Amino acid sequence: MKKTQIAFLTLSAIFMAGALLAQTSDDSAVGKYLPPEKDSVIEIYKCGDKYCGRTACIKDNKYPADSKDGVPGTPYLDHNNPDPKLKKKPNLGMQFLSGMVAVGGGKYDSGKVYNPRDGKTYCAKMQMDGNKLELKGHLCISSWLGKTNTWTKLSGVNLSDPAWDCMK
Repeated sequence: MKKTQIAFLTLSAIFMAGALLAQTSDDSAVGKYLPPEKDSVIEIYKCGDKYCGRTACIKDNKYPADSKDGVPGTPYLDHNNPDPKLKKKPNLGMQFLSGMVAVGGGKYDSGKVYNPRDGKTYCAKMQMDGNKLELKGHLCISSWLGKTNTWTKLSGVNLSDPAWDCMK
């Protein structure tokens, strides 16, 4: 009887340890990145048991003199948002990536990405590749219809330069 109980407890402990390891988060994507345009800094962070992203810094964060989208000289707003209440929300600090689930090996899935350039929300997945993060936004009905952006881990950028407007 004792051997059966010990075997049962040992197997239970192994299964529980496996379940805990399966729930372990993959924080490899957490950090700050430069998108290909090098006009902003994106921060990936943990939000609950998932991962989110926000605009941490914007370079030259003001509408130009000839702007038709906003008041020249003022910070960029989410003017393409379909919700009229959100059109006046600043782009700086905006959470645009949500619900990313770590699936292991530097891969994340089941997220949503909002594109302030067109005001639309897409399904998303991302993957780490060394110091690069590949984010794919796609139509939720088909992952074939989408676009991939590759961001580079922030390094060697002087964010104290007055051209950069960063979250406080």
